Amino acid sequence: MFKATSFRYRAVALVLAGIMATAPLAACGQNNTATEREDAKLTAPTECETYAPDGAYAVSESCVGEVSYTDTGWYESFNTEEYAAVHEGGFIAVATQPLSTVSADVDTASWCNLRRMVRDGYRVAGLGEGSDIETVEDEWTSYDDSVIPAGAVRIEEMLNYFGYDYAAPKGDERFSVTTHLGACPWNDKTELLTLGFATAPEDVATDKGRNLVFLIDVSGSMDSSDKLGLLKDSFGTLVKQLDAKDRVSIVTYASGEELVLDGVQGDQERKIMRAINRLHADGSTNGERGLELAYEVAERNFIEGGVNRIVMASDGDLNVGMTSESDLHDYVSKKRETGVYLSVLGFGSGNYKDTKMETLADDGNGAYHYIDCKEEAERVFGERLSANLVPFADDVKVQVEFNPAQVKAYRLIGYENREMADEDFRDDSVDAGDVGPGAQFTVAYEIVRAGSDFELGVGDLKYQEGVATGSDEWLTATVRYHAFDDDQVHEQTTVVDEGAWQADPGDDWRFQAAVIELGMLMRDSDYAGTSSLEDVRALAEADRDGFLDVVDFL
Repeated sequence: MFKATSFRYRAVALVLAGIMATAPLAACGQNNTATEREDAKLTAPTECETYAPDGAYAVSESCVGEVSYTDTGWYESFNTEEYAAVHEGGFIAVATQPLSTVSADVDTASWCNLRRMVRDGYRVAGLGEGSDIETVEDEWTSYDDSVIPAGAVRIEEMLNYFGYDYAAPKGDERFSVTTHLGACPWNDKTELLTLGFATAPEDVATDKGRNLVFLIDVSGSMDSSDKLGLLKDSFGTLVKQLDAKDRVSIVTYASGEELVLDGVQGDQERKIMRAINRLHADGSTNGERGLELAYEVAERNFIEGGVNRIVMASDGDLNVGMTSESDLHDYVSKKRETGVYLSVLGFGSGNYKDTKMETLADDGNGAYHYIDCKEEAERVFGERLSANLVPFADDVKVQVEFNPAQVKAYRLIGYENREMADEDFRDDSVDAGDVGPGAQFTVAYEIVRAGSDFELGVGDLKYQEGVATGSDEWLTATVRYHAFDDDQVHEQTTVVDEGAWQADPGDDWRFQAAVIELGMLMRDSDYAGTSSLEDVRALAEADRDGFLDVVDFL
């Protein structure tokens, strides 16, 4: 943060503050030109200023969707955000490990959180760039000293945020698989494969109604406009989608828990919104007691064959009761046996606990989204309501078997915390991702062709000669899932052969390559190769959902 150490430097800070103007970030509902986005880096809205305890003005955390700088410069940052360590996987020799197995992931939280970080001035490690405002004689530290943590960059969630032109399922199939394969843009010795999975749009569970329990964090850490204030707007968007078949309950938690509403009909919008709008933040964060009561309420109002889901909204700063990821994992994993799903919405910054939020959603058979602006709430609870709330297929797993006759090695891109043991693929007791109707998710691989001189860093293997078949098939991808409508386990298989390779795999593939390159730059990946922001812009071509607005802000 700016820290003025003399009158001369404070004077310069005041001059800078005097020329700043309002600058919303286009990635959250705006669509500014490149020039406007560049100008926005040196602007800030005065309404975002709050009075700091030491008598100086500072930037409030409530500036949702805006870029902000300090006024006089006496602002101290206490960032206690938590992200899991990421151990990026490297290339794997097909001869020794031909199978790659992952749990499906439809989360989008990482992209929205990264968008917030970019807006707030975090630097990107892979770019090696300094701050937007230069330091003065090393006496100031600019507002963007923070570097985006590698653990916040989950490339699969970045890919999942954007929509693609994936084929619809055919016949009785519940999933479709769309394949794109071409020369890797950042490495001239490899190929880039994307496997796009899409579900059928039928909402079979909504015919019987939705039993929704809003589990809302009202602890003191939620007391800001980008937390509890934005949360209220978000739930307002959701409530508008409900009808008389639905049941809504509200459980709050801080130092203690409270049942605010119990099984109110979904069409009683005014009653539900009055209860939500009356919420205020205060106290510590006892998430354990809130979770226990939420599950009790959800089970009491259970709709057989319908939607039964807890929607938890928090900054993840659980500091009383269950506070560790392992405790949360054990508790929520056991509770999912009740048939109640748990989805998670993240809000805010500064003390945000991404590790706990992701654990809750992953183990609760739910999706994890981060809400950084009202437009994002409308996206999650408006156009994508069914995909985010309605159960369609549980324990969705993907297994890819590579043919060593055609593929020398592969590298799974992202999914570091979603990889599974190969033997778990057909073990139906092993939990995996939940996918809703009309949903999409993407699995990407960087592939080394057989015969390539690409160095894997491993020695030759004595007993692997001649194990490959002569087939022109590159790989076989299989998706396995437990369907909600018939309560049966199904498998679908797709073969990718030489004919799938294209010199120009299409707009979706190029855009996905752009997203992957940006993700590798953000986490300073060892496999980024020739990746650059210029390549990202060129690959993306036309903007999608504010992607280039974020890129141009870097």
